[in-house]
Amino acid sequence: METSWPEMEARGNHITEVDVSAFEERLQRALPADYRDFLLAVNGGRPARSKCVFAAGVINRLFSLGDEKESRNLEICAGRARVRLPSPDLLEVGYNGTGGSILIALHPDRAGEVWFHEPSDRPADANPRVLWHDRRDMKKLAPNWRDFMTNLGPIS
Repeated sequence: METSWPEMEARGNHITEVDVSAFEERLQRALPADYRDFLLAVNGGRPARSKCVFAAGVINRLFSLGDEKESRNLEICAGRARVRLPSPDLLEVGYNGTGGSILIALHPDRAGEVWFHEPSDRPADANPRVLWHDRRDMKKLAPNWRDFMTNLGPIS
């Protein structure tokens, strides 16, 4: 699917459909179609200053598949994030300047939604009846990746 994405100051290395499919297999989850398209076209990176502001701050980095630097590698960062995120149905795809996580929901009921997780001192076992999407440290940013990226604004 050919699409235009917001200008990026830095893009991830080139990847193929085989790379994305292999990642999905290791993840044991399918990625939303628009995020797959983004990875194939851009593969993460750093958005340009004209398109990097969202409701919870400024995007610092969007992770890339196969990045040699561990702190920017989508698969490595997603694996590390699983222990601190409120649900295994969330994939960390980037972060903002204050350490908050940009997430994509992978559960079929919320697949593709883009969320923000603000770091907090909330104990992992605090009120387990509260579902991850109802927690105060979670904020829904967009119904899908395309809307999230399209609605990014400039640094003022």
